[in-house]
Amino acid sequence: MARNNENTRHSNYVIRIVCEGDKTEPLFFTSLCDLYCKDNDGMDVRTIPQPHIPQDEETDNSPRGSYKGKKRKIKTDGKDAAEDVVITGAPPLKWVLYARQILSEGVDESWAVYDKDKHPKHEEALAEADKVIDGKKVNIAFSSRSFEYYLLLHFEYIYYCFNETECGEKIRGKKHIFECGTGKEPEKDCGGKNCINGYARKQGYWQETKSSESTFPLVKDNLLKGMVNACRLRAESDANTEEPVYNRNPYTNVDILIGRLIGKETVSYDSTFEYKEHGCDWSVRFGKDGLIVTNSKDGVELFRKGMFVIYDWEEKLGRELNDNALLIQSGEMKLLPCQLEPTQVISIKVTPEKEILLLPKFAI
Repeated sequence: MARNNENTRHSNYVIRIVCEGDKTEPLFFTSLCDLYCKDNDGMDVRTIPQPHIPQDEETDNSPRGSYKGKKRKIKTDGKDAAEDVVITGAPPLKWVLYARQILSEGVDESWAVYDKDKHPKHEEALAEADKVIDGKKVNIAFSSRSFEYYLLLHFEYIYYCFNETECGEKIRGKKHIFECGTGKEPEKDCGGKNCINGYARKQGYWQETKSSESTFPLVKDNLLKGMVNACRLRAESDANTEEPVYNRNPYTNVDILIGRLIGKETVSYDSTFEYKEHGCDWSVRFGKDGLIVTNSKDGVELFRKGMFVIYDWEEKLGRELNDNALLIQSGEMKLLPCQLEPTQVISIKVTPEKEILLLPKFAI
């Protein structure tokens, strides 16, 4: 796959995010990538479709949250291909199949981002994504009821089955929205009991998610809180049901994609869990007295100063567990004494580009 033209910089690794919608998700991920990925010369990350931006919103006078970028192109098999392609077929299988197709055209990593909604092909989509072809599989970022539930987790932890993203009714073939939470139609307003947006309006989190404004500015200062809460939600969901994820409500794993883009990963653990970083000969587990670091390699392991941190995702503050470098002998275990509050996680800065957040299951 040719990876440069007038609109595309040189890149070593290409990621494409295939989105169900043409507003909420593409605007969100494009804004996120502009903040976290645009200066990474080793990575080229874009959404498909690229957001449709009205001409008057590409100015410096556009409202808060609007995306100011322009539509871009990639080259596929040597030909320019607009990233606002029309993807046909039964959802959500069609997005997974398209994500599969572009993997065969030179994309290194693809994601299909979609919601539960009332789509007919969830089981088939998951089965297709799990296939490994030429060493690659399609990644899925799935939300139930919808992407808005993931946004909600940046404001609070909530485990609740919403039936709708937005309450409304069809009038002459078009959905009329009740704007629940505003009181504009009091007889039809669910007050946030039935729809996600109604709940968000009631709490003052946001007013609208389906406009041409990016929702990313709403949550960008709470990305870690959203990731931690999504991890908590999956742990609670796994404890409550053995249903396939596409039959669950609520559920989301969008945080895994977010973490992939910003260099962070959440891992939930209990007292029996031991975390071992791939390719490393050291491991950690959390005991009653604190974090236990074990060196399993045949030789001394050096851990740099500040590699292990207690991070409070509400206060956005960290405290180093090792304020000096650690030198651990082969087969030795080192205890870093600590106790975690409900709003705290263990942060392990594996490399400057990668951080692991260990979330105790008691936090759910």
